[in-house]
Amino acid sequence: MMKSRILVLTIIIGFLLTSTSSMANPGGEVDSNRDFTCGGSCHGDPSLSAPSDAVIEVRTANTAYAGTMAEVEVSISGMDLSKNRLLGVFLLGSINGNSDTPSDYDWSIIQDPNGGSSNYVLISVPESGEITINWVLLAPSEVGSQPIYISIHHGSDSNPDNRAFLGTTEGYSIQIESIPDDYPTITENWVALEERVAGDDSPLQFSTVNTDVLSVEWRLAGEIESHTAEVVGADNEWQAQIPASLGDTRIEYRITASQGEFNNQMPWLSMDTVPPYFDGNLFGARLQSISSALIIIGFVLTMHMILAPRQKKDELDQTLEVETSEEVSEPIPIEEIPDIEPEVENDDTEEYNSRLIHSEDNPGWLWDPVESEWVADSNNPPGGDS
Repeated sequence: MMKSRILVLTIIIGFLLTSTSSMANPGGEVDSNRDFTCGGSCHGDPSLSAPSDAVIEVRTANTAYAGTMAEVEVSISGMDLSKNRLLGVFLLGSINGNSDTPSDYDWSIIQDPNGGSSNYVLISVPESGEITINWVLLAPSEVGSQPIYISIHHGSDSNPDNRAFLGTTEGYSIQIESIPDDYPTITENWVALEERVAGDDSPLQFSTVNTDVLSVEWRLAGEIESHTAEVVGADNEWQAQIPASLGDTRIEYRITASQGEFNNQMPWLSMDTVPPYFDGNLFGARLQSISSALIIIGFVLTMHMILAPRQKKDELDQTLEVETSEEVSEPIPIEEIPDIEPEVENDDTEEYNSRLIHSEDNPGWLWDPVESEWVADSNNPPGGDS
């Protein structure tokens, strides 16, 4: 028991010693919706942060119709990165430090630079040290001026104090204007497809408003020339047939909704190609659970055998007792038996003889179960007449 406790304590101490402390997360944070507090307050202490030397450029239209798509393009360069070359980028509606995500100001993120719908993304910067990313947003429904901010944080290759380097732009104002009557656009509840399984050629679904004609063009990421997709549908519900893709491929597509004099060409969107998902079932899951349980039981039994106290060899060897028992059970040779008649009263002779048991394996001998001894058969003595 004491050895088991020592082993468990040693494992726990080992885990604690192998963990490292850091003021900044060197592995970055996953894509999600985050306030500016994550980039500010977490490293807001001057002893934990420093200004970034990055150059941040934001390009976006000065105006947008309420409830329609708008694109924000961001170019970042000139920063001194850590060895993993990771860069965290925020799209913000303010820099108050609280409730400042775009959704807090009625913006909706259709797609982020990584294909999701987050205002914070983690980007791997190429060796060139420059990267351009973009967000596609659905503009607020309220008319007026709405600012957009970009904030970044990153590490550095020479960073002995584990500081986070921060950079934030000034606000870029976008004037939200009233949408014209019968203006064709995508519906507010439409969600862009993030990924598609390799080999899947299922059509893409689109929901629009005020749209008589919908056209979709597509291209592989990095290409300049685009292709026209086959689109079918009516009553603002459409299906666009884009060919299946294989491998690590990203397809970009752009929607154009038309009605009358209006022709609304929306920003480019993209979707990744992923391997087929694992197709499991309940029976397989149960087998896996049983296998895991058997592995754990085997491990516990093995540890028990290793840690259990061991007995000495002399305590386990019972050979002498077995041999002694076998010797007692054998009949005594005739020459070693003293010539003494059993002391039995005459009246009890018949009863005594009746309890003696003949043995075919030991001719000439009778077994007395009361006295637990072998008695020579007077009628058929061992060894015959001799």
